[in-house]
Amino acid sequence: MSAPSRPGLLRHVSIVACLVGLATAGVFLLATWKGSPTPAWMPMLLAMVAGYELVQWGQGLWLKRAGR
Repeated sequence: MSAPSRPGLLRHVSIVACLVGLATAGVFLLATWKGSPTPAWMPMLLAMVAGYELVQWGQGLWLKRAGR
């Protein structure tokens, strides 16, 4: 079994980050809706995952536009 290529590996990392971000957002929204206290790191984690996904998406668009 060969190692995944760099674009393939980044795609897998992006999928995992997206799933973790969605799960964390669901837990955060459910806890907020129920009135439970949420840790201060949770919104920061959501912002970091969203920022990572936004950069990956923008970089993909840029590379397509550049013809790479």
